[in-house]
Amino acid sequence: MIASPSTEQALDTEPTIEVTWPETDVALVVLAGEQDMGSAPVVEGAVSDALRTCSHLVIDLSAVQFVDSSIISLLIRMRREAADRGCDFNLVVQEAQPIERTLEICGVLPELNRVPTRDAAMARGPES
Repeated sequence: MIASPSTEQALDTEPTIEVTWPETDVALVVLAGEQDMGSAPVVEGAVSDALRTCSHLVIDLSAVQFVDSSIISLLIRMRREAADRGCDFNLVVQEAQPIERTLEICGVLPELNRVPTRDAAMARGPES
């Protein structure tokens, strides 16, 4: 079946979350679609669960089209919680991605340890 443009667009904006473990101590949380206050509780639960047992948390926003203030606030809280636990934290946001501009305007990119790719996050050593 061929999807109509409106169906494809609806599928692309549906908020999704996937948690994988590319290494035994590295949790990769991949978000996609439009993430907002409706999806924030699910995102928070998944990230909190991963943070309990990892030593490096990577959150990938490469496939996210939109975030609202609840998700931005959640990312900041999770970054701080990671620091309190001695856990490395990286946020994957591709350069020139609309989400990058949103986070830049909010002034939070430096605090979130932004990297442009998953490979860059995985290759990164302990934070300085």
